Amino acid sequence: MIRIRRSSFVKAAMNDVSRTLSARDRVELLCWLTCGSLGAYYLNGDWPAPSFHVQAAHKWLDRHQRYADWLTVAKLAAIARDIATQHCAMLEADWAREAVEEILDSEDLNYQSDVVRQVFDDCRRALAEKRTPE
Repeated sequence: MIRIRRSSFVKAAMNDVSRTLSARDRVELLCWLTCGSLGAYYLNGDWPAPSFHVQAAHKWLDRHQRYADWLTVAKLAAIARDIATQHCAMLEADWAREAVEEILDSEDLNYQSDVVRQVFDDCRRALAEKRTPE
């Protein structure tokens, strides 16, 4: 019997393959984009341009080794903007501004943060509503 062993090159190549987004990934990416929008609004007093969402999405996708086509990113960015506008009033509270500053200073979201939890729940609901037939 001949045994064929995968070379380390093949293993490395297989590990580098990005996976498409799962339902959970979509919620997390949407939350990332929403929190990023809130952070940009907090810093600049204006909502970020579409290029911001594209860059933020690619950063998240690369870090999590996921793949999403441009249409998925565009749809999630539009939803993120809507959710962020619903939460912008919270930026008037000191505790929320501190949480947004923490988001801006980190490479990933702290899902224990009150702001992130609230945004995450809204993202989960928004995507669940999109899947529900009308």
